[in-house]
Amino acid sequence: MSDAERAADAAQSQAYTPPPLLGCLYCHTEGSTRLQAPRKFLGLGSALPTLSCSHCHTVALFEAGPPENPQAWRIRYKKLSRAPRYFYMAVQFGTRWHTAEEAMEISRRGYVQRWRVRQAHNGDLSFLQPKRLSPPPPLMSYDESVYLTLSSVTLKQSSGSSLSATDETILDAGTFYLTDQKVHLIGHRRDWSHKLSDIQAVEYNEKHWRVYVGANQQHYQGPNQPDQLDAQLFAAIVEALLPKKGD
Repeated sequence: MSDAERAADAAQSQAYTPPPLLGCLYCHTEGSTRLQAPRKFLGLGSALPTLSCSHCHTVALFEAGPPENPQAWRIRYKKLSRAPRYFYMAVQFGTRWHTAEEAMEISRRGYVQRWRVRQAHNGDLSFLQPKRLSPPPPLMSYDESVYLTLSSVTLKQSSGSSLSATDETILDAGTFYLTDQKVHLIGHRRDWSHKLSDIQAVEYNEKHWRVYVGANQQHYQGPNQPDQLDAQLFAAIVEALLPKKGD
């Protein structure tokens, strides 16, 4: 872009009300956002300005609130960063419109979630409060400390190497416990238990998390619940509890 084009773009941007924000809602970097005038081609495109971030490179449509209520703005992301550290933000913001209140709440929760994932990756689970249950559920020892208790978890058996849901058999479903020694499922059919050393892999996506145990394609699966426990954070907590190689 030439100097003349930059000057023209800046002049156009001044006609739009800047967002009442100190930084980027997505990556929380201060002073990294820029409001740009809308650009149409052959009459196509939005009449709203875009808000872009020079740090995470996200781009969003921004609709300012009325003069009498500048806090009533809305935002809709057109371009998201898919970097792992922004997993929560990408899932939550998506591509729909969000009110100022919604966007600020997502941003606040996303900041906390990203910090906790970082803590877990460093082996610090101090934000959790593990406790021993008395009496403990079946198959759980008295000396096990429970880090997480989750409902609506299933135990599945995959057929072969296919990842298709149609090639999976649900073995059981119930309440899942993650302790400092094992994972447990208090199922409707029976109770299940695996040592942390039996865990072969931990995976997650925007829909669910999975914990693979043993060598026969069995896995525990639970829904991604960003308002309770994000799938990425769950995976980080499990990985932090896994025995280190050589232990």
